[in-house]
Amino acid sequence: MIIIPAAAIFLGLKFIKISTVAPPIIVNRLKTKFSGSIEDSPFQKEYLNKDGLVVVNVWATWCKPCIKEIPTFKKISKENPNIKFVFLSIDEDPEKLKSFLAKNIINDITLQNIEYIDAIKTFLGGNGLFENSSIPLTFIIKDGKVIDKNVGSIDYNEFTAQLKTIQ
Repeated sequence: MIIIPAAAIFLGLKFIKISTVAPPIIVNRLKTKFSGSIEDSPFQKEYLNKDGLVVVNVWATWCKPCIKEIPTFKKISKENPNIKFVFLSIDEDPEKLKSFLAKNIINDITLQNIEYIDAIKTFLGGNGLFENSSIPLTFIIKDGKVIDKNVGSIDYNEFTAQLKTIQ
């Protein structure tokens, strides 16, 4: 009688698939000492108070998929000068971010908005989004309102088509 349940367990184990896919990169939180209001932020004044599209890419210097897609954003940005593209880093070490930005020219708004990071995160989707999400994470803002988000790396063709339908 014990042979039948043992055989069933053994056969069941043979069909269990063990995943070899790498887990998503869980977002770390930039530790800030301030929590200014988004209305006072350079981000609000420069990007949200104006009509049109803004693309915000949430990234980090330690995120390989994030670094890999930067040239794609640069290309899309050149092809769409009417769309504002910005990067928001979630690096915990501002010095590492400064070092990266000194070598890689991108429109990163993190350091100029350091005291408003929590307010920007809340605007983009709340702190819960950043605690339980993965990066890269890309938001599309139209006329000051978040209208879409893309989790994971973007595909050039799909993202440009998406932007064209939104414009």
